[in-house]
Amino acid sequence: MERRRTAAQLAFSTFLLCLFLPSFSQSEATVTELVTKNIQAAGGAEKLASLKNFSFKAGPRTFYLSSAGQMKILTEMKKPIVTEVILVDNDKVQRNCYNNISEFVGLQKATYQTLAKLRSGLFTLARLKDDLEYGGLKAFGPKKHHLLKTKVDELEVEFYLDSEEYRIERIVFKGYTPGGDKFEINHDYGVYQEIEGFYIPSSWFGSQVGTRGELIEVSDVTFNQTLAEDFFSTLEVNVGEVKIEAGGLSGSVVEVVFRRGLLMIGTNWTSQCLQKAGFKTNDKLILSAGGQEIDIEFFESQPPRNDLGPGAKIMIPNRSDENYLVYLWSEEFKDLTETLSPLSPIQVKKK
Repeated sequence: MERRRTAAQLAFSTFLLCLFLPSFSQSEATVTELVTKNIQAAGGAEKLASLKNFSFKAGPRTFYLSSAGQMKILTEMKKPIVTEVILVDNDKVQRNCYNNISEFVGLQKATYQTLAKLRSGLFTLARLKDDLEYGGLKAFGPKKHHLLKTKVDELEVEFYLDSEEYRIERIVFKGYTPGGDKFEINHDYGVYQEIEGFYIPSSWFGSQVGTRGELIEVSDVTFNQTLAEDFFSTLEVNVGEVKIEAGGLSGSVVEVVFRRGLLMIGTNWTSQCLQKAGFKTNDKLILSAGGQEIDIEFFESQPPRNDLGPGAKIMIPNRSDENYLVYLWSEEFKDLTETLSPLSPIQVKKK
């Protein structure tokens, strides 16, 4: 009786093994086939192997990718200003913004590392192929896409390949923050452009849950540049130095714009600089710039609306960056655009 039971269990186990093994093999074969076609759609494996590095611009950022899978992102204003550098490799993601160095962790780190692998493989799955799982054929509108999935720590990533051209048309990054909030970022890629025999997206539309989306256009694509040996390991920005004393700051101009009677001066001062100098909202300051001394008012955060407009002379935080801006709302300051330029000296002190 015992022998019959053992034989039956063995037969059933063999049946299950035969039932499931082909599906696993088929899934692995499907992933390999799709990744091969995806690489071919970008120019082919031989073409990709010829890449040592490449770069492209997207908005104010320049992205550099290495054949080793590293990514370096520079945020530049008017040359020679570099306000931010992000370095991505397999171990960590570091950021230097206005000389403040930090490190990304969690979902943000995993997102950057996945993008580094994708982009260094010329927007293909070449560097991700060993960790992918096939998720079937999915329909978006009239088109069908092959879904390939992976997981990086707590981050889930979905890649959607066009079922006819095998190019990536959508990526979804999703997960939950330590606080339980939903994290989801979508990248929808535009038409692929051919450059020197390579095919890469001409743009992508980035959107995140809870924020407005943004269309990011790709330009100035360059292959196999001569870069310094330590290029993908250096974090230096170029915004000038900051000197701090009680009630005073000296630093550099990073941007000068005059438009419709308003002069805007971008400084290399961050909130940490202003706190260390002891500045508080409504402090009256003397600004020294371009050979002039100008009375201004300081605000730690965005000022009331009635403090903005013609005649205002204020320093406030930049809404889209981590530095502070000086606003001089009068035609009389137009001449400063001729005496101020990137890295010009600038000072401010309490009255």
